[in-house]
Parts: sequence; C-alpha cells; structure tokens
Amino acid sequence: MIKFPDQKTPILCQGITGTSGAAHTERAIAYGSHVVAGISREKNLTTFLDLPVFATVKDAVQYTKPDISVVFSNPSRVYADTEEAIKARIPMIICTTTHVPYHDIMKMKVLAQKYKVCLIGPASPGIVVPDEVLVGNMPAHLFPKGHVGIISRSSSLCYEFVQQLRDENLGVSTCVGIGSGAILCTSFVPIMKAMLNDDKTKSILIIGKINSEFEVELATFVKKQKIKKPIFIYLAGKPDKRIKQSVLGASTQTSTEIADYKKRICAEAGMIVLDRFDTVGKCVKERLG
Repeated sequence: MIKFPDQKTPILCQGITGTSGAAHTERAIAYGSHVVAGISREKNLTTFLDLPVFATVKDAVQYTKPDISVVFSNPSRVYADTEEAIKARIPMIICTTTHVPYHDIMKMKVLAQKYKVCLIGPASPGIVVPDEVLVGNMPAHLFPKGHVGIISRSSSLCYEFVQQLRDENLGVSTCVGIGSGAILCTSFVPIMKAMLNDDKTKSILIIGKINSEFEVELATFVKKQKIKKPIFIYLAGKPDKRIKQSVLGASTQTSTEIADYKKRICAEAGMIVLDRFDTVGKCVKERLG
C-alpha cells in the first residue's frame, strides 16, 4: 500500500546540483519537506544546500535511509539513476523528467514491479500535501489545505482546478501527479487505493484524458468496490472524429466513440463525470454541500 509523505518523511534528491534539482529542492526545504540528502556525480562534492551529498544511492540509503527519492536527472541519465534507486529498494520513487525514451520507461516499470517499489512518472510533477510537504516541482503555495484528494495526469488543469476549489472555499488533502505520457509506471489505481484509506481525504477528483487507457482500468476497479467517498472525474481532451483509435484491444473506434464509452463506464462505476472544465470547482462544491 502506498503511503503519502508527511513532514517527517525522509526524502532523497537525485540530480540535486542540476538547475531544476537545485531550485525545486530549495523550494521543498523552504516548504517544510524533510530532505535528507542529495546525489551528485561531481567529484569531491560532499555538501550542497547544507545537505550531505553522495555519489551513489547505495551510500545515501545506508547513511540517511530515505523513504522517497525524487529524480531530476536528464533523459539520458534517467534509466540508470532510477534503476539505482529501485535496486536500493527506496519505497517510493518520483521521476519528474520529461521526454524519457519509451523503451527506458518500460524497463523502469518492469524493474519497479520486480523490486516491489512504487515508481511514479516519468513526467510527474510530484506530490503535495498542503502545509506539510512538497516532493517534486508543483507550485505548492497554490494549494489550500482541505479534504479533496486529487490524482492528475495534467499539471496545468490540476492547478486550474485547485484555484477553482479555492474559489469555492474547498481545499486539498493530497495531490499526486502521475505523469502525462502514454506510458506510465504507476496508474490511477494504486494512488486511488491510498486515498480511499486516507482519513484526511473525504472526496477524490480524478483528472484523466480522453485518449488513454488508465481511466478504463480505474472505472473497472471502482465498480468492484463499495466506495462511500464521492469520486469526481474530468476527462481532458477534445475527440477528433477523423482519428480512429483502439482501447484495450477492442475493435477500432473513433475518438468520439471512445470518449463517450469512457464517460459511460465511469458513470456506471459510480463516479461523477464532469463535462466542463470551467465549472469543476462549482460542481464539486454543490455535490459536497
């Protein structure tokens, strides 16, 4: 079972001396995150941002025992760095890097499953628990504290909906960005299980996509559960009647047919399907009362 971080969760940053790694690690520390160490391959570097820096994940794990590693490596280094974290059996790894080659993602996914670690991403903006912890590169200051859990495939829509929730005097318990790519190492379902078991989360907002298969898997899971928490889902993207796609090996369909199918099975599973992006916050407020 995935465990969401808190202010006491030890966090390791891989790629801490890079431009992105340095900036986002500094922001995470300022937000209150318990960053315990960094990884850098620069020779003779032992400290950075007043944190101990190690050349290998194995050494960092031995001395600091992190529960989460966040990866800021460039695409050419991602597989090697992620492999190192997986084999060190860090329970949760968040890969923020974009443009990772598909064959590397597949190898990362298989390896994470073998070692039974949670690998989120790639292209994940990370996790925010408002007023407690930031892991990754989300603008945590935008997130008001509350009871709506968010699992998102789109960073920009996530921030838009957070603002809408704020306008309705609603807040967020935990927000997890699982990544926007066609191949991901973690789907909605493992994060959903964690949110269903999270006492702080009273309702859940899913931000999915029209043209992916993760939402079908989620609907199948939700339909089999006895869930009392309201689950809202918004499917981003505009169907194109000219394009034909295939979902889960089914016969070829237009994207409009796929979009309608997804909305229908989500509704049949008991989720509340939101059709307009500009009224998401209002709809959530009306349903929650």
